[in-house]
Amino acid sequence: MERNMQKQLYGIARESSPGFRRINTPVADSTRKSFFGGNSSCLKKTALSNSRLSLSVRSTQSIPGIQSDYNVVESFGFPLPVVVNEALTFVGSAAGTVSAKVAQNGWAWVVHGRRLLIWQYKESSKSGSSPRTAKHPRRGAGLSQCRELQLPYSDLGYKSDLISVFQTDGQQMASCIAVSATGDVRYWSSIAHDGNNVNLPILAGQDFVQLINLPAQQGYLAVTTTCNLVFLRVGLTNGRYTLHHKTIKPATSLLGGFGKKLSSMLIGMNTGGDKDPLLVGMCCERNSPEGETVVAVLSDRSIQRWSLSNKGNTESLIYEDAEVVRRIREEFKQKVWNIRAPTDNVELELQLLDFHIVDEKAYILAGAVNAAHAPQMCYAVAVASAQADSMLLESFTPLKFNKFYNAKTKEECVSLRFIIGSSHIYLYTPKVVYPLLLSNAVPTAELEAEKIEFHLHDDRILCAAVCSRLPLFFSRTHGLVSITPGDFDSNELHNMSTCNTPDLFAPASFNASFNAPDQSAMTASSNNLHVFELDPEELYSDLSDEVGQLKAAFVYHLKRNNNMVKTIVGELLRAVNEPDPSGAPLDAYKLDRIVITIAEDLAEDLPIADPRWEEALGDHEGNRHALGSSRSMQIIHQLRDKILAFQHFVSFLHASGIWEKLNAIPCGSNVLKPTSFILSDISEKIVAAMALRSLQAKLPKIIENAIDATVAMWDEKPNGSLTTQDIFYVKLCKFQSVFEALADLADNQISAQIQTTVTVAQFLNDINSIVLDTLGQVFMHREQQGSNYTRHNDRLAACENLPWTAMSGSAGVRDTLNRLIDLSLRYGAQCVSETEVKQKLYQQIYEMVDLVLEGRKSYLDSVRGSEKANVLQQQFEAQRSELISVLIKDRKYEYAAKLAEKYLDFQSLVIICDETKDKNRLDDYTRKYEEFEFSKFAISWHLRQQRHGEVFERFKGNQLALAQFMRDHPSLGWIQLIFNGDYERAAKVLYELAQNEKEIVARKKSMLSLSKLAAFAAPDSDLTAQVEKINADLTLIEYQSQLSHDVLQNFGLDPVEQKVLKAEDIIDLYIAEENESATEVEFGKALELLSFVEQPYDLRHKIWCAAIRRDNWIDYDPNNAVEYMQKLMFFKIIEISELMGQENDNFLPPMEEFLESTELDDMPQNKSFQYLLKLTYEYVADMFKQPDDMEV
Repeated sequence: MERNMQKQLYGIARESSPGFRRINTPVADSTRKSFFGGNSSCLKKTALSNSRLSLSVRSTQSIPGIQSDYNVVESFGFPLPVVVNEALTFVGSAAGTVSAKVAQNGWAWVVHGRRLLIWQYKESSKSGSSPRTAKHPRRGAGLSQCRELQLPYSDLGYKSDLISVFQTDGQQMASCIAVSATGDVRYWSSIAHDGNNVNLPILAGQDFVQLINLPAQQGYLAVTTTCNLVFLRVGLTNGRYTLHHKTIKPATSLLGGFGKKLSSMLIGMNTGGDKDPLLVGMCCERNSPEGETVVAVLSDRSIQRWSLSNKGNTESLIYEDAEVVRRIREEFKQKVWNIRAPTDNVELELQLLDFHIVDEKAYILAGAVNAAHAPQMCYAVAVASAQADSMLLESFTPLKFNKFYNAKTKEECVSLRFIIGSSHIYLYTPKVVYPLLLSNAVPTAELEAEKIEFHLHDDRILCAAVCSRLPLFFSRTHGLVSITPGDFDSNELHNMSTCNTPDLFAPASFNASFNAPDQSAMTASSNNLHVFELDPEELYSDLSDEVGQLKAAFVYHLKRNNNMVKTIVGELLRAVNEPDPSGAPLDAYKLDRIVITIAEDLAEDLPIADPRWEEALGDHEGNRHALGSSRSMQIIHQLRDKILAFQHFVSFLHASGIWEKLNAIPCGSNVLKPTSFILSDISEKIVAAMALRSLQAKLPKIIENAIDATVAMWDEKPNGSLTTQDIFYVKLCKFQSVFEALADLADNQISAQIQTTVTVAQFLNDINSIVLDTLGQVFMHREQQGSNYTRHNDRLAACENLPWTAMSGSAGVRDTLNRLIDLSLRYGAQCVSETEVKQKLYQQIYEMVDLVLEGRKSYLDSVRGSEKANVLQQQFEAQRSELISVLIKDRKYEYAAKLAEKYLDFQSLVIICDETKDKNRLDDYTRKYEEFEFSKFAISWHLRQQRHGEVFERFKGNQLALAQFMRDHPSLGWIQLIFNGDYERAAKVLYELAQNEKEIVARKKSMLSLSKLAAFAAPDSDLTAQVEKINADLTLIEYQSQLSHDVLQNFGLDPVEQKVLKAEDIIDLYIAEENESATEVEFGKALELLSFVEQPYDLRHKIWCAAIRRDNWIDYDPNNAVEYMQKLMFFKIIEISELMGQENDNFLPPMEEFLESTELDDMPQNKSFQYLLKLTYEYVADMFKQPDDMEV
């Protein structure tokens, strides 16, 4: 980067700058280096978590009550005049009415009621000295003079944004113009003379909120809350100043002045109904050499671009674009709440909070609330640029912090504002400043910004501005305060400006190209990397093994000696493919093991210049040829150099052709993992270490304890002056162990039971944030660099992909994530009552569940078609349901829904719709997942829950899906017919279903009963025959229901859920010998059942034979044969049948059948049996003879 670009980005270097004063600031080494690293294309984040990387972080607090660990906070400019201090100090209850403004021209003013206090906070730029090098007097020395002006009376008062103080060339004293909220204008040609002023009323009935100076048009532009514009100009007529105003209006024709953005115009017309647009802000976009000034006005519904020329006499509306506001709303839905389907009917409360234009880029700060998801406002910064006929939304960056949102906190939530410096965007509220890095003019928010608080009770930030690229904040207590990145050295930026190597600070963004780095990159990188100092010839001669030879080829590659690279690689490939002279089998994975060995060595190489490691190693020279070793003393720089060296190594593998030769090697049991993925894992662990190191300043105690526990787990002990952190950040191949240690810390904290519930919950929140932020950087790196580690042929594409973040056991992180999910639920979110902490925990639980399921799904996708795919699918579905159901149980429906939608857990989606009674959502899912037959799944779920009636109520709007389902499930088609009022068809369908029911008799009975009811309900239908058949079937079922439980159990039948039995089966059960309790009644029922049998004669014979076998027909007293006969079951059946009106000729078989029956064995040949049988028939004939048959 050239020096003029440095000056453009950073302004003049801060060393020896007397433009501001340090108070009790430690003196830094004059040769100190930046502890961030740098890249010319991307400014580094000094105030975010990534800035917390230095091992020698120094305190930069210079003002009491304002704390910052990573930024320099200093008083700026001339001290406040006494009268201003008094106005701010003794304002009392009217503090809310005080406003202030700091202008870039060196003037500042405070409005207190009708008092306007104006003073100069720095020397005018026309003095020739730089604003950051001009010498200002110390506080207590000469004070700048304050001028006080009296504002005219106004019902709504005055605001500092409606005042402009300016000084043109040749003026001895500045002039001032003020506009009241009600539109009263007062102009002072000199602020030294309060009485010399001109007044003018403009646009009555409007509420003015902002005034900007347009020097190119020799006037001012005022805007109201409803975006009405008024141009003001001061004239000099006959030696007297006069005020003129002109209302700016769009063209009157339909399309006049609107350019080509017709669609946006129509959207803008419809947005908000009849309500007027509400102003967000107005900015001057640019001034052209031709005298044209372009002004942008942002409202809550659109952005307008106006062109003014000819000293404000000519104006035109370039266009009004409402699309950019709509896009911001959609970006919130997609990037914050993952709502991507256009059918998702989600109402967001969108607030556009602030608006600035810098270098012709429009920066919009916005906040949004998704009340259905959580009561919190999420923030984002959108960057747009003006095109010929519309605004182009270039970027949308969600910010890493949010605020609890309700009616009481709304004012605080919408108080966030921002200013834009050279390298940072500064978000601020009345009490807090958040510096946020600008990378390529876009804010970055991958990590949390530092929170710089103005602690004093009465202190608050009245306004903020950027003066000569320096961010200034007007503190009520301290006056003007500047906040700049700490430990920044512009010389180091110059040294790195020619570096075309990866981003040294954020490894996730390093160069995706594997082209060989150019010589300038190598030269710049060699500042710290030891690999550039290695002699490849010495390496080649000293290390004769394959690993050493490949290392030498790598160093030759860095030296651009491609001939030696080709020679060594060729020899190496031949060597690994030659058979072993001893006859040992060829090692197919030898080349892969060589590459992995070098990669692991590179990741774990020791810092070569650190004397403490030299002391620990003694005379050991193993580190002399280290490829990943760094000369830096700072751990973050050592890690930075390792990721840089690793990139060079992978670039070498691609350039030399080795990458295409890599295979997949066994990892664990029956798992082949491509070497490219193993290399990716190693690089990700370096990135994870950098992320963890960046978080260490934020949560030092937790991370240090986790590191100590991890090193102890490895059975490692630091020697000499080394620390556990030195060891930990070297042993990167086992980096995943730190996550287990973090979970152990959480377990120990819970087990100790010495903390309150809130404290435990907060501790879990801190642990989770460390894990998620660290893994977040890993996944960002994986997404950006994944193409560099892809498998190079179809054969490897069949190999499994199980990254270390998805592995279980000690080699991965999945078990730890599951553990933290459980702890965060049981001891955090479900125990704490504080809304903010609870919400944070549930957000973290959601993110951890997402990580677990994403890892499982990716692995499952890589094994599709293999033998283990079915088992893994079942495991995935089981854990998916288990994890999501926890969120549903705790009524966190939005989190659960997002996960269920992402991982296609239809059961969870149906349960969510059911519990929230959201039929519209169910309909949306039915449309959204039509290709997956979601409706069929939803209907099946309702049926499994025995909620048949709800199926037709909930899906009546989706008759197509319902009809399709009913065709596939005809047993339920009658329900739809009932709902449609087609009772005749319903009766017939139910009767047919009952006839086909062979399993459960109760179900058959229900179907017959419903069929009978439907038949009665059917209008103008004759279903008499069907009703008779139904009655017959119901009678048969009634006979079955009268069977005793003992008989059913004896025959292995379920007496509770009885199966459907035929009439023959029921008869057999009634007369069976096992039915010992059967009486003539049961036999009578058996005879009655003959009417349900098509061929009853044989079965009738069987019943009577069974009755005969019930008694002894051989051994009896012949003298009392009649009396004995009357006790026989045979006779009792005849007797009871006669009483019930049966005719003997119809139900009693002829006597000859029994005398010839084979079912009675030898009984028919026995004379006693023959006698008793004939006696019975004779007695019955006489006893039941009809009266007309008797003799007279």
